[in-house]
Amino acid sequence: MAKIDTTKLAAETVAQKLAGGKRNGSSSNNSMSPASATSSTIPIDTRIPGLLTVTPDLIPGMMPPFQPNQYHISDPLNPPDNLPQATQSQLDKGMKIYEGATRSLKLTGAALDLTREKFTVIAKHSRAFGSGVQAATEIEKVKGNYLDYLNQKEVTTQKSVSLDVSQVKTISDTNISVYSKDELNQKLLQAQIKAEELRLKTVESQGNLANFKAQLGDYLEVKE
Repeated sequence: MAKIDTTKLAAETVAQKLAGGKRNGSSSNNSMSPASATSSTIPIDTRIPGLLTVTPDLIPGMMPPFQPNQYHISDPLNPPDNLPQATQSQLDKGMKIYEGATRSLKLTGAALDLTREKFTVIAKHSRAFGSGVQAATEIEKVKGNYLDYLNQKEVTTQKSVSLDVSQVKTISDTNISVYSKDELNQKLLQAQIKAEELRLKTVESQGNLANFKAQLGDYLEVKE
């Protein structure tokens, strides 16, 4: 019967603590000091969004309350009556809660481990993707260089064709110039011959005129 009363007392104590915590929580919304805030929550580093911050001054607020002097035993064979007590039901219930919470933390840790591996693979994926982009960039550079080569090859071929045409034109112009010079020489000779013929005709005409004048003079003298 005493055990039942102790259980009820423990339950009432827990209920009172919960009710007091609720009242304190509702009243502390408007008047919460930095110390009380850090004692119950882990702050987030505002410089890195989402990153939890733990410093030595925050550790006491993260620890469950524990006073070793309450468990001091001077005589092991006669334990003091004021040692903190817990009923079997409290132990069973508390152990179930702690075991459940431990499983919850293990699952959360496993989820974080999986997330860490996910981020590791994301980083590898990003590096592989970046390498692919670099490879694609190099391929495009090679394509561009190859197109430049083909273009330059065509330019060189065009220059070669132009050179061949220029060489043929030079040979043709050289041959033409030979014939053109010969033609000019022939025209010069023909002009010289014509001039000589005209000169001879002029001399002949002059001789004929002189003979005519002489004959005419002789005729006039005889007639007189």
